[in-house]
Amino acid sequence: MSTILKIIFAFVGVIALVVAVGVTGLSFYLWPTSVGDGAIAVTPQTMEALTRLRGERKFVADQSNLYFGAPNETVRLSAQRSVDVLLDSLVSELPKNPKRSMVLAKFKAAMESFSVSESEERDQFLVYLQRIMRVLGMPSSGELMNVWRYGFPYGWFF
Repeated sequence: MSTILKIIFAFVGVIALVVAVGVTGLSFYLWPTSVGDGAIAVTPQTMEALTRLRGERKFVADQSNLYFGAPNETVRLSAQRSVDVLLDSLVSELPKNPKRSMVLAKFKAAMESFSVSESEERDQFLVYLQRIMRVLGMPSSGELMNVWRYGFPYGWFF
């Protein structure tokens, strides 16, 4: 077998492996949260903004994101509970461990436990995570959100 064919087969094999890992969801469980770690500035304003977000009623119609609200109150409450538990955890942990890796680890745990399967609610869940990131001054999730939502780090390609 020629060297070129071996290279082509190896390349196709790597692509097939990446697709399989993405499609099965395995990439999410393997995705690291500590890469690019750094400190987060935790100020009284930061904590107040997180507490304000915690107090909001969530998963209601949000025209700015073309979200029409959860399909029923049971789904809305379940989805809101996921965000509120995450916020409670962050408010408790950030003063002791103000690191990006801790925040992403909390995000990952919240994503794993997010039990609502409708795609609109999953997208809106990510909107809340983005709001938290803005409050904390985090420019990105290191592709964690794309890997959770789609199985692949699409930001690497676009």
